[in-house]
Amino acid sequence: MFFKKKESYITAYTDGTIIPISEVKDEVFSQKMMGDGLAIYPESDTIYAPCDGIVTAVFDQTQHAVGITMENGMEILLHVGLDTVNLHEPIFHTHVKKDEAVKQGQTLITYDKEALAALGYSDVTMCVILSNGNTKEVEILKETKAVANKTNIIRYK
Repeated sequence: MFFKKKESYITAYTDGTIIPISEVKDEVFSQKMMGDGLAIYPESDTIYAPCDGIVTAVFDQTQHAVGITMENGMEILLHVGLDTVNLHEPIFHTHVKKDEAVKQGQTLITYDKEALAALGYSDVTMCVILSNGNTKEVEILKETKAVANKTNIIRYK
């Protein structure tokens, strides 16, 4: 018997406006040097886990990015802001640790939107697919408005 592989989804990790990753004003992301994905201009100061998985990377010094590996081996990176790796101010707070299991909807990062803007940084937040893992198909959905933990943004089988 043959079974059709079930479709699954990665959900929006914050509320806001979705743009194609190719429109991000940073070549590393827009040229997809790290992988395909999308970006959201956040309306809130909270980034949630868009899927279940294991935290595989936390940028301890700046706390602006978190990597997650899903059960199927797919790896994603959530990266808040452009050039935020250069920040020395305590703008971001990571709520998870490396090797921690996370559930979709769990808080990953909170940050001070006003302080970030006052320093001249954008808080556009990228979701980059670093590896497809064992998935056969991955599709970035064409949504424009993100509702955290509800809007499906990536479909995979």
